[in-house]
Amino acid sequence: MSDFRKRWSMTQAPAETIEEFRNRAFGSVSEVLGGLILDDPSISAAFLHALGEPVSSDDWEYISKPTETPLWHALERRTTLPDFLFGLEVLFHIELNAYARQQLAQLLRKDVAASGVPVLCAESNGCLIFYPEGAQLLDEQVVNADLAWLGDYPEALKAFSEALALYGSSGEHGHMLNCLRVCIEELARKLLGNDSSLEKNTVGLLALLEPVLSKETRNMTHQLLDYYAKYQNEHVKHHDDWTPVEVAFILYLTATFVYLLVTARREESHD
Repeated sequence: MSDFRKRWSMTQAPAETIEEFRNRAFGSVSEVLGGLILDDPSISAAFLHALGEPVSSDDWEYISKPTETPLWHALERRTTLPDFLFGLEVLFHIELNAYARQQLAQLLRKDVAASGVPVLCAESNGCLIFYPEGAQLLDEQVVNADLAWLGDYPEALKAFSEALALYGSSGEHGHMLNCLRVCIEELARKLLGNDSSLEKNTVGLLALLEPVLSKETRNMTHQLLDYYAKYQNEHVKHHDDWTPVEVAFILYLTATFVYLLVTARREESHD
């Protein structure tokens, strides 16, 4: 969670759009968590602790509505879109039952879509992750799928999530690009059962893809993997300057590799 703000160097949405989203989100929080946060003061305490705010000493004998709880007040104080999203994301990192998390995630997804804020969200290991809107088709079909499917590959998931957290910070592009390389490298090691570098695992990855790709597509993938490794070795390690377009391209190319490899493994497992 400490890297959350690095994700949010984004064009600010209109104030009315943000306010509409906040109102919708508060309604969803009330619908799913209203009774829980009113009946259990420890949820508010855990939320404030996760935010890094002092735990409230309010007298609960005088609290009769969810809107009067310390958790609700803490969310109300977060008026900018990134701060408010951070608060919503924290809700998924405190002790809530699985059903409540699932219901809240479902409603918040609808709130994002209905309000039109420039935000996308994806679920990973039962948590909802918010990140800036990019290329919609790629985000929905590739990036979101990667975050969900990489749950079986924790080291790759950690690296990919960290790359997303760094995406909005131009001063961190080198670190972000390296995280993307680590993601692919760790995924390849897990899929092939070894500790080899990405370059040494290219042949094994192509063999994994053979049942699901034509010869021509495998050859193209081989070329892309080779150039991807060369790019990482020759540019990222030497701290070159990167343009936003280039960084976005490498992000989506990495996500596409992940999507392709995990899908191939899943289809192989189903055969």
